[in-house]
Amino acid sequence: MNSQSGLSGWINTMGSILIIPAGFRLFVMVVHGSQEFNYYYVNETMNWTNAQAYCRSNFADLVTIADKEELKEILNNLTRENYSDAEIWIGLKDIHKTNGTWSNDETFTYRNWNVGEPNNDNVSCGTMYYHRNETNHNGTWNDCGCQNSQPFICYAVKGKFHALNKSMSWLSALEYCNSNYNGMATIRNETEEQNLLKYLNEINIWEKVWIGMRRSRVFGFWFWMNGDTVTYQNWANNSSEANQDNQNCATLDPNQTKWVMQGCAGPAPFVCY
Repeated sequence: MNSQSGLSGWINTMGSILIIPAGFRLFVMVVHGSQEFNYYYVNETMNWTNAQAYCRSNFADLVTIADKEELKEILNNLTRENYSDAEIWIGLKDIHKTNGTWSNDETFTYRNWNVGEPNNDNVSCGTMYYHRNETNHNGTWNDCGCQNSQPFICYAVKGKFHALNKSMSWLSALEYCNSNYNGMATIRNETEEQNLLKYLNEINIWEKVWIGMRRSRVFGFWFWMNGDTVTYQNWANNSSEANQDNQNCATLDPNQTKWVMQGCAGPAPFVCY
């Protein structure tokens, strides 16, 4: 069996029998320091749970702080943007005594508690103090009630898109991305989509490009090939009608700024990570 037929068989099997529960994903957590991140300060007050939901919908999650160097970078970004003093939600939850967990399940090793903290008798959530005019801008942490209303910081992994202006079938494009990059591009939210559209505009690609989404022919749901949960969709057509037209793969159309279903065998440029 050649590699293409083997991969094709696996995809068809996956699309036929795999139902991914909402919010569940199997993955290997990459060491925090080996990835690059963008940070986003949201100057709007919410409780911790709503702040986390906002970050997960629009970026990756509430910010995780792995070491003092990352803390310094975040504080410097806040100062550079001239933000006012604030107590800011970070991704710490389930705090009791000196314990706690990060909302993205990274190991909780680095700590920067304010003097006397944590001191909440109830399980609580974590904030970071930002003082613009102090030498080190403070950056210490506090535990407080998760229903408090605070601004917050989100993060997103810097994804580097690689568009290939050569036409292939969806399966061939997937194999090419897997062999030469880190898989075919995933669009998890509107921010990532706008970044990809901007990139395609910069390199003058205006025709539809394959992205890493496939439809189950049996169950009818769409899934990302890297296992990401489908939380954001932006179809130009009715995705529920794909089965009758045998349009089971997805493209991004820079002209419509929408996703378009296509038959997987048709040739198109494509985008890898």
